[in-house]
Amino acid sequence: MTIADNIKKLRKQYDLSQKELAEIAHVTDKAVSSWEKGNSEPRMGAIQRMADHFGILKSSIIEENGMDNLINIHNHQPLPPGTVATKSASMKVPIYGYISAGIPFEMISTDNYKEVPAPIAKDYPNAFLLQIEGDSMNKLFPSGTYALIDPCLEVNNGEIAAVNVNGYEATLKRFFKLSNGIALEPESYNPEHSVQFFDCRKGECEDIRVLGKLVWHMAPFNIRY
Repeated sequence: MTIADNIKKLRKQYDLSQKELAEIAHVTDKAVSSWEKGNSEPRMGAIQRMADHFGILKSSIIEENGMDNLINIHNHQPLPPGTVATKSASMKVPIYGYISAGIPFEMISTDNYKEVPAPIAKDYPNAFLLQIEGDSMNKLFPSGTYALIDPCLEVNNGEIAAVNVNGYEATLKRFFKLSNGIALEPESYNPEHSVQFFDCRKGECEDIRVLGKLVWHMAPFNIRY
């Protein structure tokens, strides 16, 4: 079974039209038609979006007979023969705005929603999405990535968190609470980014608030692999 066969089988098992699958993969319905005819193959970004949406491994789409041996990515167990998740495999999560992966800046409310895999949304029912802008975390997340933030989880030293600075600005960094202050550490290929330190002895920690812990992320649909 080729990639073309896998995509066709996946679409039919979900009872989706080519247009509906195209919306999930962020491509045109003509592209899906071309995939199923074997005239072209999807880019890795489109494969990743389909796998994320349906809660399956990319190999289920790429490998020969992949659809015959479906593995659920959330518990790594085989799915029942002949079945995949239903259309409710995704759930809408609110997007609260943008967050800097560089210099902290004001979050902007967008009043929008984005679909994430249902098991993820159910595991973190109070979580919200922030879209990353900037390059200070680009070793891990390209600009445009959606970061799922859970405000109910404790953030331990060294974990990645969304942090509110100066009451209205926000940034995504590795968080460290030290004896004399708070450090926000980047993960960047850009040498201009360095650790930001806030000295509590000087009152610099008073306006810093942890918004939540990063629990999941999704790359932007237009990223090229």
